[in-house]
Amino acid sequence: MRLKYCAITGADDNVAINDLAAIEKEFPFVEWAILWMPEKAGTQRFPTAQWIADFKQQCPDSHASLHLCGSALVDFAEGRKVDAMAGFKRIQLNLKFDNAGERIDLQELAAQVKAHPNVEFILQYTEDKKDTLLPLFKDIPNHALLFDASAGTGISPDKWSAPVEGHFCGYAGGLGPENIAENLKMIAAVTPADYLTWIDMESKVRTDDQFDLTKVRQVLEKAKKYADTSLKNLKTSPAS
Repeated sequence: MRLKYCAITGADDNVAINDLAAIEKEFPFVEWAILWMPEKAGTQRFPTAQWIADFKQQCPDSHASLHLCGSALVDFAEGRKVDAMAGFKRIQLNLKFDNAGERIDLQELAAQVKAHPNVEFILQYTEDKKDTLLPLFKDIPNHALLFDASAGTGISPDKWSAPVEGHFCGYAGGLGPENIAENLKMIAAVTPADYLTWIDMESKVRTDDQFDLTKVRQVLEKAKKYADTSLKNLKTSPAS
């Protein structure tokens, strides 16, 4: 098992962008996962549009993904332009957050993903979606699956699922500096030796609900032995 990305979610306006830039120089496999929901912009975990613009300008070569939450996901699914998406090559569709997945037509969502072939879309996935979600994307190659039973609540599963055959799959749920080493071993145990994957974490890299750079570094230090260093992991710019 090799890590293409170690995604760290939840940087907001309280986080200095130059601190993120310094960390990624040391750990080039880090992916900064940015939450976007207009009505929450400027609150904890949700940066403002200006912060996102500054990030893209100051860190043009970063691995970065934008996570569409709530109304932002609904807007995308219904075909409305989401300005914050501009330049991001990975977009996560947070179906569980704010029950957005229950408020959209999944066929329309699939059509929108198909209409943006140059972007990789990440779908929050659980086993119960196998028969409803996956068939809609069987002919749409630009998607990936994230096993994410936690959905940002910081709860780890009892066991990790093996990758879904034919899909690029990642793992999230209660990961943090205290348990990352153990969980990476568990994920490696259910994936092929050469399987390329990614992990994502949010709640457990925070202290008093503030983004904690020390915890971020601790995670990356423990994860780096799994990091993929092949040409497949060359950086791509999030800036358009």
